[in-house]
Amino acid sequence: MVPKKSPRIPLELHQIKAYEFYQKRLASGKEGNEIDDWQQAKEYLSQHPRAILAWNLKMPYRGGKRLIKRLLLSLQSLVRVAWKLLIFPFWLFQQIPGLFAREDKDSRTFAIDVVKTIISALGLIATLLAGIGLIVNYSNSQAEMQLTQQRLITERFSKAIEQIGSGKEEAVISGIYSLEQIAKDSPKDQYQWTIMEVLTSYIRKNSPIPSNIQQLKPEAEEREKTPEKLPSVSIPVQAALTVIGRRKGDNLAETTDSNKIKILDLSRTNLRGANLNRANLNRANLDGANLNGAFLEGAYLNGANLNGANLWGAEVDPKQIKSACFWEKAIHTQAKWDKDKQLLVAEDWKANQREIEKLKRDKNSDPPNPIDCNTK
Repeated sequence: MVPKKSPRIPLELHQIKAYEFYQKRLASGKEGNEIDDWQQAKEYLSQHPRAILAWNLKMPYRGGKRLIKRLLLSLQSLVRVAWKLLIFPFWLFQQIPGLFAREDKDSRTFAIDVVKTIISALGLIATLLAGIGLIVNYSNSQAEMQLTQQRLITERFSKAIEQIGSGKEEAVISGIYSLEQIAKDSPKDQYQWTIMEVLTSYIRKNSPIPSNIQQLKPEAEEREKTPEKLPSVSIPVQAALTVIGRRKGDNLAETTDSNKIKILDLSRTNLRGANLNRANLNRANLDGANLNGAFLEGAYLNGANLNGANLWGAEVDPKQIKSACFWEKAIHTQAKWDKDKQLLVAEDWKANQREIEKLKRDKNSDPPNPIDCNTK
């Protein structure tokens, strides 16, 4: 028996269902991440094809309703013009018998001209109606093309998520770069933020600071004293950072339905040795992140949160540091792991303060238009 093919899951429906599982997970206090929510939503929708059918029936209606409204407004104007053109020939046609009944030559000539005008007007009306037909056909073809493109993007997105969740390095890297291409291909970058959330979730899950330090036993005690010996970022994590860093524009200024600013959440992640040169990290949350040995030359840190971030050994310009928020609370000297606070702290607090004061005195590195961090 041929197995039944799984129905295609619309991307927007997939996102809504994944967000529902996310809210339930937060309410119940369970651990997890966005990728797990996405997989759980996929399993649910695969087992409930009627939900997909209901969604597909509703979406064309919503899109078709807006399209019909725009077409009706256009047709209303066209009908008014067409009606006037249609009435005018009939009015002229009523004048023809009287003109031909006259014996003078000028009246007959004028009557012939009237007939020619009527024929031209009818030809114009026919052309106008044909044009309306072409416009309607074009609108229908555009709508079908958009639906086809939407299905293709949904299929590519689902496949990329499966690759990232597979755990195989080659597949994960392929899935990460597929998501980048989807963000470029999607109209008006409507999936870009979703893709950024998936990638930051992957980094938080696969390169966290606390779990890495705890997993380094039996050398854990020595490693805790020297967090710079934490492993450098893996190849898949670096791939995700590269895609995040070279996204176009600064869509992070957009807001959600609750008017909260969207930010890249890279908090408490181990980014040791990461290549972030010229990376777009505007408004990124780097709270407690380990950037030891990271390459940040030319990186955009405007409004990024450096509260508790470990910058010791990172290649970064003072101007970039001071363009970020709470840079005075970052670690600028050698760091250590605080078991009680479960985060990185300066090994020598006084030495770190001296480095901060040195940066404050360097007025040449002050940003010309400092961001208001209280509005974040």
